[in-house]
Amino acid sequence: MRYKTRLLASGMLVAALGLGCMPSMGHVEAASNTIRVGTDAATISDAIDMAESGDTIIIPTGTYKEQIYIEKDDINLIGEVGAVLDGSKITPKSGQDTMVYIQASDVTVSNLEIKGLKLKKPSGSITPIGIEVDGGSSDVTISHCKIHDMGCKYKKKSTKYNAHGILVTAEVDNPIEKVTIDGCELYNLNLGNSEALAINGNVSGFEIKNNFVHDCDNIGIDIIGFEQSDNDELDRARDGEILYNTVDSISSDPTVNVTYDCKCAGGIYVDGARDIKIHDNNVSNCDIGIEVASEHADTVTTGIEVYDNNLMNNNAFAGISFGGYDVDETGCADNCSFHDNTIQNGAGSCFMVQYACDETNQIVNNTFITTGSAKAYTEAFGDKSSGNIVSGNTKISK
Repeated sequence: MRYKTRLLASGMLVAALGLGCMPSMGHVEAASNTIRVGTDAATISDAIDMAESGDTIIIPTGTYKEQIYIEKDDINLIGEVGAVLDGSKITPKSGQDTMVYIQASDVTVSNLEIKGLKLKKPSGSITPIGIEVDGGSSDVTISHCKIHDMGCKYKKKSTKYNAHGILVTAEVDNPIEKVTIDGCELYNLNLGNSEALAINGNVSGFEIKNNFVHDCDNIGIDIIGFEQSDNDELDRARDGEILYNTVDSISSDPTVNVTYDCKCAGGIYVDGARDIKIHDNNVSNCDIGIEVASEHADTVTTGIEVYDNNLMNNNAFAGISFGGYDVDETGCADNCSFHDNTIQNGAGSCFMVQYACDETNQIVNNTFITTGSAKAYTEAFGDKSSGNIVSGNTKISK
């Protein structure tokens, strides 16, 4: 279990609690299993301490300056309209760098706005996070939360800046099962080397749907494997689905993000994971629209199906990028399919194949629309980019 020290301030409500306000989900009537912050408990953390299995905690309109920790099973945390968790006056520390920390089962967090927590100098041990789901959790739902204007405050060029809007992470021996992230908005996040929304490690059975991720300075949605061990199959996010999301304006532009030397951030990225479906997403104005690869040498990303997505003007590199970016230093991909996607670019390539060269890979029935200097289809590494099945694609030049 990741060590956390609870950071509280008694009665930390900046705005008066709106006891008669109208919540986004309809008015919640008082009941024996409902705890209302400001009425039944002074703070959100106090309400969690009071809660028992099956209880629902209602957070009325107001600004709350506290970090909260959910380590009890079967707890529902629901914010009414205007319930804001504000970390702007909190200094993140090692073990105290998350606004909402979850290590439990059957937990729901919904309708919260989270903002303000910032890392003000490089650190190898502090990562500001809006919501974190840690190993050993299961059946966790995060819905209709808004996470914005937090992360890293860059002062100098360094690789030791990291932040996340939402992070779901599990070690090999402490898995996470069944996580749903639905209808959230993540924006204006300064992420350093990290990602707005990340699923990392031994996490299985997840859904990422109906979210809006935009205007962030690194990867939008990232599904990750092999960061802890490059030879343990359990260290791979897997059996998940990414659907009906909108991702826009994701870029690692070095003039903004000092940890990068290039514009190479993906709107949706699969790195070393397996058995993921990515469909019916709209991705636009990112460095790369959708990327499927493995960053770790001698590893293979497998079983990724990318279909029915609309990708527009992901011009810094490619609408879809497939395969490792370096033949000698990264892994490759097999048993992946890309079909029925519509990709329009004004520069770069609609579809770029890098280190992926296996006949189990299929690139079929896509529509490539080029304007300006864009290319429809590119194979970057000769025979290390060939051998995949490429057929039935339509090329349109405007």
